[in-house]
Amino acid sequence: MNNIYVFDVDGTLTPSRKVMTKEFLEFFDTWSKENTFYLVSGSDLEKMSEQVPPHILKRAEGLFTCGGNDYYKDGKQVYYNEFTPPKELIQFLEETLLNSQYETRTSNHIENRGSMVNFSVVGRDCSDEQREDYFQYDLQSREREIIAGCINEQWVDIEAVIGGQISIDIAPKGNDKSQVLKHIIKEQPNKKYFFVGDRTMVGGNDYPLANLMNNTDDCYSFQVGKPSYKFNCGHTEEILSMLRENYKEDRPWGSFEHLVDEDYCKVKRIIVKPGERLSYQYHNKRSECWVIVQGQATMTLDGQVFIYDTGELIDIPVGTKHRVWNRTEDELIFIETQTGTYFGEDDIVRIDDDYGRE
Repeated sequence: MNNIYVFDVDGTLTPSRKVMTKEFLEFFDTWSKENTFYLVSGSDLEKMSEQVPPHILKRAEGLFTCGGNDYYKDGKQVYYNEFTPPKELIQFLEETLLNSQYETRTSNHIENRGSMVNFSVVGRDCSDEQREDYFQYDLQSREREIIAGCINEQWVDIEAVIGGQISIDIAPKGNDKSQVLKHIIKEQPNKKYFFVGDRTMVGGNDYPLANLMNNTDDCYSFQVGKPSYKFNCGHTEEILSMLRENYKEDRPWGSFEHLVDEDYCKVKRIIVKPGERLSYQYHNKRSECWVIVQGQATMTLDGQVFIYDTGELIDIPVGTKHRVWNRTEDELIFIETQTGTYFGEDDIVRIDDDYGRE
């Protein structure tokens, strides 16, 4: 797999503090079998396990909890960043709780997770109705934004960010979701990395990772719907479907992946399964240059047959009839660079095709 996916959980794969919806689980169950992915959440492992089915958690390459401060892989803890909050910070949170104009209080307002602190005015033990009520109140009052701003001003070595519908995540500066990228790249080097989250804007707990990825080569981030919106998982599905269409396409003979798609050229990485061959074809508006990077290609060019090995280059001018055949027992992989005036798939004139395509 050349693409690595990283997902926020709450508000991205599930409704806020809920399990995956039946409809999205049907999609993600199939998707997760075919792709490499990690989960990163502000919640601890216990809460993540309440929302994501066990078989999905098991398929994940790794589980980053508590804002990336606690990492689990293959059921074992890899690292843990301990955080002891200053007494003054706890006192500030207690005073904030007393002074908030929001009237409803439940319990579990200051949750020390060992590597971070989660603060909620309404309390994490609130009902669904109370959660939604506070969320709407916060949208109007911007209370959490104000509280987080005060914390960031008073403690220069601590960072507070908004998470979920009702809470604020507090941890040492730098111990946020952005820290997971270096671990993922170390485990999965030389890939493309995609992050999907619902709070990628400034002040959100997904922002540090999204911002880092937007400024790192071969990394991409996507904002899914609106923060904590209960139907966000539908947008997540749309994003993943779009990425599949844009970055990899399956064919009967194998697959190809778009590496570059510009007005002046297109570059693809093409994989041909053992024993398969592409159609005998030509193009009217583009020429192609292929470089064999793995395996051996049996190539037909205007009726003549040639053998090309790894590292060799194949030049295919406009109008040249060509076909590649993988006659080996291993995958054939080559890089195709197209130049010309048009690069659409409809500029393929097929003369012969094993799969009946015209």
